[in-house]
Amino acid sequence: MPGPRWRDCRLLLIGLLLILVLFPSMEEIARPILLTSVIAAVLVAGVALVRPGPHRVMTAAVIGLFQVVFTGISATLNTTSLSYPFAAAAVFGATAILIVYCIYCVLQYVLQARHITRDQVYAGISIYLMLGLAFGCLYYVLSARYAGCFAVGGAVPQDGQIPDLMYFSFITLATLGYGDITPVTKAARTLAEIEALAGSLYMAVFMARLVSLVPAAKLHVDDREQHPVNLADIDHAPKK
Repeated sequence: MPGPRWRDCRLLLIGLLLILVLFPSMEEIARPILLTSVIAAVLVAGVALVRPGPHRVMTAAVIGLFQVVFTGISATLNTTSLSYPFAAAAVFGATAILIVYCIYCVLQYVLQARHITRDQVYAGISIYLMLGLAFGCLYYVLSARYAGCFAVGGAVPQDGQIPDLMYFSFITLATLGYGDITPVTKAARTLAEIEALAGSLYMAVFMARLVSLVPAAKLHVDDREQHPVNLADIDHAPKK
């Protein structure tokens, strides 16, 4: 018999937390565009963990393959070349698509559950983290295509320097708003507004529904304990 399913999404959550914790230090020794390959590997594995079927796992793998190909192409280009911004936008765009697809698969797994388990809780937290990663990739797409989308300390970085937009994404998702990195263009501000709204709605609506399954499951168990069914009574019950 297969093992307990609750261990599956815990592995996805651990992988996402490692990416979140190690991303700043990894960014210092490699271009952010190269780190998307690590994110892609975790996401494809995450889709496989919730077992949505071979077709969806194959779809995630194909998207991840495109992302790796785009990453390889961009790694061969100089950051000052004219084609590099387009290649970088393609990498982060493919990564964002893969994250959204992984969110879709994990979300379906959670919504199909009749009773809350630890696995659904791990999946719910994983979805929240993936939202931050997806918006972070979209911010990098904007910065790769249009310079000067974000200001650091009130000044736009010069010489094509890109601020830590993954940090900005999670700060915006949590609606903290420290103000050290601020969106400047209309597109960046609109995207930040959408992320802040998505983070608030997710915590208010989705997580509330997830927690609401707990009393229903407990009530179902308590009702069975207080009113046990006697099989002998069922066998001797008069038939109509």
